[in-house]
Parts: sequence; structure tokens; C-alpha cells
Amino acid sequence: MKDSSPVVPNKEFHVRAEELAKEYVDEFAATLLLQASVLASQDEIVLAKHVEEAREIINRERKQAWHRELLIVLGSALFGAFVPGFITGISSNNRPLTVVYTCLGFLGIFLLFLGLRR
Repeated sequence: MKDSSPVVPNKEFHVRAEELAKEYVDEFAATLLLQASVLASQDEIVLAKHVEEAREIINRERKQAWHRELLIVLGSALFGAFVPGFITGISSNNRPLTVVYTCLGFLGIFLLFLGLRR
């Protein structure tokens, strides 16, 4: 069976770099164990399949994080454009402008909620 671990050069770590790496590993381990425990809530013990599924969930959430952030930014920008535009459209009695900004507001809220959901 072929070893799938990457070849790592044997280099010395700076003291702070080693501490930081240990913190990140501990943080990931705690997240992994917590997620695996949640997945095993109906079982007597945490099984290997729970740990593997927990790892997949953590990796999937990390990959999807930039999508959610993009939706939040776009939704916030559209809603931010809606507020002054809607007020201007109402005060100037410009119905088409009011409709356009209202649509932007609804689209912005929709994108914002899409980004905030889990």
C-alpha cells in the first residue's frame, strides 16, 4: 500500500511558528471532535464514520465560506443602494426609479439571507 502522506522537508520551526501551528492543530482537533460527537449523538460511541463525516463537513464549510461572504457583500451593497434610492424616488415622485430601487432592495435582502443561512 502506497503512503499518501506528503514528503515534508525536515526544517526547524521558529518558536512562535511552532506555537501557532500547535494552536491551529488543537483548534481543528477540537472542532473535529465536537462535530463527530454531534454526529454520533444517537449512537453509543463515536465511530470512525462519524469522524470522517465530520472532516468532510468542516472542509465543505471552509470551501463554501467565500460563496457566503460574496452573497453577504453583494446583498448588503444592493440593500445599501436601495435605502437612499427609494427615499429619493418617493420624494421626487419618480415611480420607475422607486420600482427599480425596490427591486434592488428585495434582491439585496434575498442575497443577504442566502449568505447568512447555514
